[in-house]
Amino acid sequence: MIKVEERLMDPRMFFYMVLSIVMSGYDAVATMRHIGRGIAAEGNPLMDSLIRRNAVEFFLIKMAVTAVCLMLCYSFSHLRTARIGIQLTVALYSLVCLYHVGILILG
Repeated sequence: MIKVEERLMDPRMFFYMVLSIVMSGYDAVATMRHIGRGIAAEGNPLMDSLIRRNAVEFFLIKMAVTAVCLMLCYSFSHLRTARIGIQLTVALYSLVCLYHVGILILG
């Protein structure tokens, strides 16, 4: 039987990975809400074309790409570069989420 500690190579990096995925979901939902209200636009041209075509498809693809990339980084979290990538993702999504909260509060 595999112990939980062996599956969770780095619990802190695992937490950061899950947190980033959650923030990515919030970013997707908040972006769709802001676009629907006419107060924001999707900054990524590829995602913008997806959101214009189908909001559900946009959400699923955004979440899948984010999750796969973060899981790949996590699987290499014994390497410094992968850990920095995960930490950078948390920092950037934190800023994006603060931006969305700011839009909700201000306007």
